[in-house]
Order: sequence, then structure tokens, then C-alpha cells
Amino acid sequence: MRKPVEATSFSLQCSNELEAIEPVWRALEATPECPVHQTYDWCRGWIIETGTKPLIITAVYGSGARSGETAFILPLYIARHGPLKVAKFIAAPFNNVNFGVFSSHCLDDANPATMLELRKQFSQLPLGVDFVHLDRQPREWHGYRNPFSHWPSVENQNRSFQVTLNGDFDAVLDFGNAKRRRKRFRKSERKLDQIGGYEFIKAGTQDEAHELLEEFYLQKSERFSFQGLPDVFGEPDIQAYFHRLARESVGQERKMLEMYAIRLRQHDGLICAIAALSSKGRDIICQFSSIATGPTEQASPGELLFYLLIRDACESGANMFDFGVGDELYKRNWCDVETRQYDTYLAITPLGRAGTLTARIATDLKRFVKSRPGLFKVARAVRLWITNR
Repeated sequence: MRKPVEATSFSLQCSNELEAIEPVWRALEATPECPVHQTYDWCRGWIIETGTKPLIITAVYGSGARSGETAFILPLYIARHGPLKVAKFIAAPFNNVNFGVFSSHCLDDANPATMLELRKQFSQLPLGVDFVHLDRQPREWHGYRNPFSHWPSVENQNRSFQVTLNGDFDAVLDFGNAKRRRKRFRKSERKLDQIGGYEFIKAGTQDEAHELLEEFYLQKSERFSFQGLPDVFGEPDIQAYFHRLARESVGQERKMLEMYAIRLRQHDGLICAIAALSSKGRDIICQFSSIATGPTEQASPGELLFYLLIRDACESGANMFDFGVGDELYKRNWCDVETRQYDTYLAITPLGRAGTLTARIATDLKRFVKSRPGLFKVARAVRLWITNR
């Protein structure tokens, strides 16, 4: 008879301070499996610029040879949803993937029994929230199973898309239709050459990063307005947050946010496409992108920009180019990996139990609509009509 797997003992602590655990945090985040969105600088910038209250949960081994060793850090902040207080991953609205900050020992030890016991401990912590919402989590990341995947979860309505690189751009092109892709690239170049040519630029100074971000905000605002969508980048504190990340990335090996663009050589240096990338280890992730409205759209500058970005990523030795969440045709045309993501909910109060039930139903409904193109098209049309009334 197989012996039951025993639960690993952890001691949980919660704090509203980041600085006290900075050295441990930076040591744990150095591992490849920690996404850029859970690194110290990414989280610290959000707390500073948005003024939100952090809720940092730390797990320490309670017994055995690793007693006193930090097992993981869960960087959360407290957000309000109507009458509810919700603990979410720091910067959750803009994170493309969440995985927590784990030691390799913890990832090995996180069996179902351990995580069940940990769930009980979580519910007894003085968190000051109604429920915990851990969103956009992959089941596996960099070969490790996500410990929180042992908790009940619901599939997120969005998936993320990745390109496997391994330094071979020709192989990346061959995944789709290489001949067609090269033809589209040359066609874009010809159209831009007809209006004076273009430059593929990377922000090398803080001023250049600032200028490209400001142009991105303008382009995105115009695009959201046209689509009848709220401008998620419109708030001053959100704009200041990304300015901070871009500013702190200049001259650093790890890039929290690095700005790239296609700029015309004439027409007052019009910026016709922009992308913001983060890099950590050998992973590159596109945080957001935009294109200018007007005559340059017919040249498909966004496709041109991604062609150049992915080619550069291959040449730099990157393993993966991640397009982030959201199902778009241009992503599917490039990517060979599609990642399902999951949301975990943990009710703390009676009101939180009602809140988690509502949130789960809403997520299921969104996923149902998005998985049916015809229905999703109708839903978007209705939303645009309501917005423009």
C-alpha cells in the first residue's frame, strides 16, 4: 500500500512592507521560473505610483532541515470591487502571467497535501480582505507545476501565446508560411520606402523612452476610443508607473520595460508602430503595442515591427518570445505555444464567498462568449453601441 504523501510544514506571515524582505525577494526572483511581473522592481513601482496598499505573504519552512528558510513570497495588493476588498497580484491588471516567487525546494515540495494545509492557513490569516484572487496563472511554467494549481480554479477567459525561438529565426518563420511571411515583410518595407523609408529604433536614453511611451499613450487612447473601449492606460498613476519601469530599465541588463518603434525618416519622424518589451533571463515578453492611425496602416507597420523584434530576439539568444494574453490572429500566425491560464479564488469572509461565486460565474461567462466568434462579435457590437449612446 502506497504511503500517503505528508504535508510540508510552513509558517505564514503577512506584511504591508516590501523593503524588509527585499534581499530575500531578489534572491528568489533570480530563478528562471519567476516571471518579470513578480520581481521586486515591478511590484515596488506599482505600489509607489498607484499608492495602493501592498499585502505581502511570506511562507517559511516550519520544520526539518530547511526550517526558517523562505519557501515563497506572494506579492499582493488590496483592491476594491464595490463593497468588497480583494487581494490580487500586484499590478494584476497589466500582468501577462503570474506565478509567484518560489524557492526551487518549495516547487518540489508543493504536493496536494501541502497545498491543502496551506489553503487552511491562508483562510485564517488577518488579511483584511474578503477574498483572494490569483489570476492569469499557468498550470506549469518553466517545467514546474504551479503550486496554486492544486487549489480549486477556473480557466481564465484569455490565453497567452508564445514563440519558441532557440536562436533559429528561419525555424520560427517555417512554423507558419515562411515564404508568405518574408513576402509580407518585403511588401511592408516597400510601402514605407515609398514615403521616405523607416528606422527600427530602440530607446537608448530615458528621454527617448519617455517620448515613445507618451506617443504610445496617444495612439492607444485613439484606438480605444474608436473601438468604444475604456482607456486602461489613461489614468495618470498608470502612465507614471510605466514611465518609472522604462526609466529604471535604461542601461540595465534586466529590462522591466524597453521601448521599440518603427519611425519614418520623413514626415517629421512619424512613429507608426510601438512595442514595449520586458526581458528576464532568456525570456522576452511583449507587454503592449500600438500602431498609428492614418495612411501608414496599409503598410502593416505592426507586423513589420514584430518581424524585426522576433528576429532580434533570436539573434540575442532568447529562448522564448511571449506575446502575452489576448487571442489575436497575428499572435496565432507567429506562435507555436498556446497557454491556458487559470484563476484561483479563496474566500476569507462570508461576503467574500458571495464575491468569489460571482467572479467565477463572470469568468465562465466571458470564456463562453469569447470561445464563440459569432457571439463575441455581437457582444462587442453591443458594447460599442452602449458606449456611444
